[in-house]
Amino acid sequence: MKKLSFLASLMILCLPLLAQAQEEAPKVEISGGYSFLRLNLGAIPSDAGVDRTLDNFDLHGFNATFAGNFTRHVGIVSEFSHYTRSETLNILGAPIPQGVNAKFRVLTLLFGPRVTLHRGRVEPFAHALFGGAYARVEASAPAVSVDETGGAFAYALGGGVDVKVHRNLAIRVGQIDYLAARGDGETIGNFRFSVGVVVRLGNR
Repeated sequence: MKKLSFLASLMILCLPLLAQAQEEAPKVEISGGYSFLRLNLGAIPSDAGVDRTLDNFDLHGFNATFAGNFTRHVGIVSEFSHYTRSETLNILGAPIPQGVNAKFRVLTLLFGPRVTLHRGRVEPFAHALFGGAYARVEASAPAVSVDETGGAFAYALGGGVDVKVHRNLAIRVGQIDYLAARGDGETIGNFRFSVGVVVRLGNR
């Protein structure tokens, strides 16, 4: 009986410590930072008139996210990304020796669930995001001007790691995604890597 009383007293004394040990999760997270996108253009046929040096075309840009956590570990994320690159293209068989100056832009707008392990300073997460991708190519050369746009269904499967540096601030040390776009019955899978800063608001 004394042992039971002792154990009960010990559990009561430990309750505040257990409650303290529970990591708080933010209600809202806003992040932004640098993002790298490697487009896989290997699906373009060799007779399409484009120099094959364009395979694995790299673009640089940024992404921004807004996440609302409705439980301590599960939330919904909305994400916007924007990438650009300027390039001089060699068009096969073109009569212009200096090639064509082109500017590429890629935008994505994605939504979906995210699971985060809020425990300790290091917080890994995984997500599945779905939405759309929009691309624009502006090309110019003597007597030539092209402005083409297009859109496609897109999704991103991946995750990353946040490291807390303050109750309301974390560093996204890395996020890796398989970013795919599907249009005209064809899916092109691309690699994406992002880093940034996360602002954390509220507690759950």
